[in-house]
Order: sequence, then C-alpha cells, then structure tokens
Amino acid sequence: MAARRTALSGFLTSNNLPNDPNRELFEACRNGDLARTKKYVTSGTVNAKDVAGRKSSPLHFAAGFGRKDVVEYLLQNGANVHARDDGGLNPLHNACSFGHAEVVTLLLRHGGDANARDNWNYTPLHEAAIKGKIDVCIVLLQHGADPNIRNTDGKTPLDLADPPARAVLTGDYRKDDLLEAARSGNEEKMMSLLTPLNVNCHASDGRKSTPLHLAAGYNRISIVQLLLQHGADAHAKDKG
Repeated sequence: MAARRTALSGFLTSNNLPNDPNRELFEACRNGDLARTKKYVTSGTVNAKDVAGRKSSPLHFAAGFGRKDVVEYLLQNGANVHARDDGGLNPLHNACSFGHAEVVTLLLRHGGDANARDNWNYTPLHEAAIKGKIDVCIVLLQHGADPNIRNTDGKTPLDLADPPARAVLTGDYRKDDLLEAARSGNEEKMMSLLTPLNVNCHASDGRKSTPLHLAAGYNRISIVQLLLQHGADAHAKDKG
C-alpha cells in the first residue's frame, strides 16, 4: 500500500499547481476563498482536472481542506460528487480522510456514495477509521456505509481502525450515553450517536436493556418511533 500512502500524502503536499492552467481556481478552492472561486468557476471549469498533479477536481480540493462554503457552491454549480482522481479517490474520500464531518454530510446529501471504492478498494469508511475520525465514521454509518467491505488486502475498516474509531465500529462508542438519551428522551443526542451498529446495543449492567427497552419503559413515544425506523429490534430481550 506504499503507492496509495504516497498518493494520499501528495494531495496536500503537491507543488504542481503553478503549472496548471486552472491554478487560480484550484488555489481558491484549496484556500476556501469563495469570492475567487465564484470568479473562476464556469461550466467548463467546475469539473476541471489538476493536470499537473493527481487529476483532482476543484471539489476534491475544497472537500479535502474542509472548505464547506466552497463545497456547497461547487455542488450547486454542477460539480461532480463522484469525480475520481488518479488513485480512484472521490471528494468524499478526501473529506473523510481529513475529518471534515460537515463536508462529509454535505457531500452525502448531494448524492455522495458512502461505499465508493478507490483503486485499492478503500471506502470512505476505511479512510475515516484509519485516521480515527470518530464523527465522520458515525456520519458514514448513518448514511449506509458498509463496515464489512474489504480492501484489496482483505481488510475491513475495523481491521485497520485507529483505536478512537474502533469503538464506533464495534457499536460500543459512548454506549451509555446513547442508552441514557433513549431513556431520558433526548432525541438530538440520541440521533447524534445512533448507527446501525449500536441501535440494538445492550446495557453493560442491570437488566441489559436496549435503547428500545428504555425508551418504551419510560414512555418516550417519539424515541421509540425513531428507534424502530432505524432498525431497532422490537423482539430483543433483556436480562429479565
């Protein structure tokens, strides 16, 4: 995977932009300069390739550097959310690798593929897990990322996960907080933590209740509905 690591690091360290005909646009996107981006974006340049570098698009640069306003503008003006660079990475891979959760959410809402694979079969979830980007892992799982996809070495995101992200992929990350949110009816907090991997988690002590047990037991009707909509098992049994 040395070639892949070199390709990824080259995204941030490339000095080839001065030789590119669209240098001004790429620099504006990389630097988050929305005014300059608007100046240089046209229907003919919005999906231009960095011909002197990795063949990245303006959206690759904006997403990789976490420039949310620029990302949004590019998407509104025809940027291809599925554009691939020389390594097969799309803008979502870049945003995930560098931990830009808000940009990740924006790309997914505009049709980004949570299970897109690069030339080495790495998905955005592989990227986020390897770098320990907890918030990004959660967002991806909430948008259908498959944690069982294997790269060309046969490794899943969990196999490669940095310790902070490992708990997300086992369903144990802030499990007690999730259970308490379900019990107390804190919808916002629960939804910020809920993924397909923890929706049926069991408490570590007491009756080994699931979030659905607690929400139902405390008459949290809206929470019950949300949990069921997100895959909670209505037949799950607790210790009793």
